[in-house]
Parts: sequence; structure tokens; C-alpha cells
Amino acid sequence: MKVVNRLFRITALISVFLILVPGVTGCFQHPKNRYALCMSHLSNSFTNAVADAVRQRAVELGIELIILDAQQSMPRQAGQVETLIKNGVTGIVIEPVASEGLEKILEKCQVRNIPVVLVSQRISNDNLANCYVGSDNVESGRLEMAACLDSINQNGQIVILHGPVGSQAQTSRYRGYLDALDAKPDVQIVAELNADWNADKARSIIANWLTAGKRFDAVVAQNDEMAMGAIEALKSANMLDQVKVFGIDASPQAVLAVKTKEMTATISIQPAEQGRKAVEACVGLANGQEVAAEILVSQLVIKAESLME
Repeated sequence: MKVVNRLFRITALISVFLILVPGVTGCFQHPKNRYALCMSHLSNSFTNAVADAVRQRAVELGIELIILDAQQSMPRQAGQVETLIKNGVTGIVIEPVASEGLEKILEKCQVRNIPVVLVSQRISNDNLANCYVGSDNVESGRLEMAACLDSINQNGQIVILHGPVGSQAQTSRYRGYLDALDAKPDVQIVAELNADWNADKARSIIANWLTAGKRFDAVVAQNDEMAMGAIEALKSANMLDQVKVFGIDASPQAVLAVKTKEMTATISIQPAEQGRKAVEACVGLANGQEVAAEILVSQLVIKAESLME
């Protein structure tokens, strides 16, 4: 009887080991064709255009896609990526909430050989991702500010609406602004504030500045949502004909506003193209293909005259 019991225990242990081993080794593998898109937020036309393009291209490529919204919270986004790693995923496309905060979790992706592609926004340590797909945000800011300076004849007062402070797009676009403003002594920034890419916040900020008696010749917004909010505030104050408004993204609403001359210009950074190329790069990496570390999408200045061509 003791021999039988001993054999039973040995058989049971072997069975448990055989069950556990696939689970352990599976932590360092990932199911084929299961990908994820982690967005900083899905609350404006730009981020939704990126996500829609990734979703559509995923269908064409025949891959399973999970889309997650971090709601502009870095801890939330880090937690989402952590969960994806634990549950198993082939590759991850990330639009980071901020330039820092994902370091530890991206190191885990490297250990598990999960390719990571950044889209639209970079992080401080580019070595933690396999590829960046997007626009040159410094150039975006430079193009937008140059369009503004041309429209006010290199002379006047401007205000700036920033995206979330610390995000790569915010800091890089601002650097582009300062580059364009270099050696322009007749142009003055009279106010600047963070509006978090949000139209309502932008409208409130511009309205408060106008109520306080601040006067300016142009509003330079780091995205179209904030530019549209500025337009609404200027309309309410009957001052839209006195102030020029600029944005970035070339959202459908902004392009229409440019066409009707409510907005002077917007910069097209082609979000749909960014989304398509990002998921293609991620799939390519997962399949062992060589993919460039940086894939830049071209940019266009959209003005009323260019829409009539």
C-alpha cells in the first residue's frame, strides 16, 4: 500500500509539472497575430483618426487587435501595458501619454521579445522601443509658427495654447515655435497656457484672457481641438476678424474652418498614415523583418489658398 501511495504521489507531481511548464514558458512567448494599440486618449479627432487607421489596417492584415484608452493617465497606460504582457500579446503600438513613465514596463517588453512601436509621440529613451512612426514635432511647430509670422508680417503679439505639459509633442512643438521666433524682435508672446489638447479648456482660457483685457494678433495652438476652442471664444467676443488662429493636425473641422477663413492655417501631420505605418511596422517586427528605427510621415501647411488649388 505504501508503494502504491508513493507511486500515486510521484505521478501526481509529474502531472502538475507538465501542466505548469507550458504556463511558465508561455510567459516569454506570445500568441500569434494578437496585437494591441495603447492610446494616450481617444477624446479628439486626431487620436481617433490614428486609432481608426490602425483598426482598419489590422483587418486588412488579418490580425487580432485590442485598443486601449489611457485617458491621459501615465500610470493607467503603464498598467495597461503590464496587463497585455501578462495576458500575452504579439506586439504593441503605443501613443505615449508622456515622454517618461513607461521605462520599466518597456524593459519587460524587451525581455519578452515583444516588439514596441511608438506612434505620434516619442519617449525620452528611444532605445526602449523598436521603432517610432510619426511626424517630426519640432518641424510641426516650426511650420505652424512660420505660417503665423508670415500672416502677421513678422510683427505683433501672440498667445500660445499648449498640450499636456511633459508630453513629447508639447515640448517638441514648443521648441519648433522658439526656433521660428529666433531673431524676431518685433513678435512677442504675451501669454501661454496649457489646455491639454482640449477645446473646452482652450475656449475658457481665451475667454478669460479677453475678459482680462489682454490683446493679441494671433493664437498659436498646439493642436486643432484647442484652435477650434479659441475660435469659439473669439466668435463670442466678436473678435474673430481681428485675431488669426493656427493649429496642427488638419482635422476635418479645422480644414473646414480654414476653407471658411475662420482659421488661418493648420498643419497636416497625416494621422491616418501614421496609424497605418505603425501597425505595419509592428507586424513586420514580430515576423522578423527589418524595420527602420524611425519612420517619418510628411507634413503639409493647409491654407485657404491651397484648398482652392
